[in-house]
Amino acid sequence: MDFKLGDIVVVRDGASVRPELRGMKGTVVEIIENGQVRVRSDGTGNDEWFDAAALRHE
Repeated sequence: MDFKLGDIVVVRDGASVRPELRGMKGTVVEIIENGQVRVRSDGTGNDEWFDAAALRHE
């Protein structure tokens, strides 16, 4: 899936991430070449890195 800076995304329920991150909603703030996407959480303001496959557009 193609993401760009500023996209609103949600972590997929079945993603291989810590359980507390599933369903997290946030904004894409950085994308690097290996497919990793940094997302700033709407709830906490913290940044987390995810594989693009773990995310979906809202």
